[in-house]
Amino acid sequence: MLNRASLYSDRSLWIRQGYMEIVRNQSLTAVVRIMDRSNPEHKNHIPLGRSLPIRFIDKPWVSASVGSDRCGDLYPDEGITFERTGVIVKEIKDLTVDDLRGTAPDTATAELVRYHLASINNSPLPSWDTVVTIWRFKYLPNVTDTE
Repeated sequence: MLNRASLYSDRSLWIRQGYMEIVRNQSLTAVVRIMDRSNPEHKNHIPLGRSLPIRFIDKPWVSASVGSDRCGDLYPDEGITFERTGVIVKEIKDLTVDDLRGTAPDTATAELVRYHLASINNSPLPSWDTVVTIWRFKYLPNVTDTE
């Protein structure tokens, strides 16, 4: 049974269960994440050109001190695999509709990005000056066993 990227420190995309359908039908091709994550040393950096898993979060937790060895409460690994194709790092106020192309419907505009980030991070509404990273990606064939 697959169980890729089950630790918080593992390179992957963890996606909330509300987005399962748009991941499974491959219409989600970009995600917005808070902060600049373009530096390869950032704990949540997604390297270019590397095959990585997408996992669905069953029960998210909110903690200011999540350890990198913390296991996620995740759905079973479906083998969904992606490869990053691009990155955009901007302040929310500078995001364009084209920057947000391929993201979830609740991040289709800069204003919606603010509400999305507040919701998923259980935090106050971020300012327009908050820096975000947009990861663009393509889907690869599903993995069927551990490789």
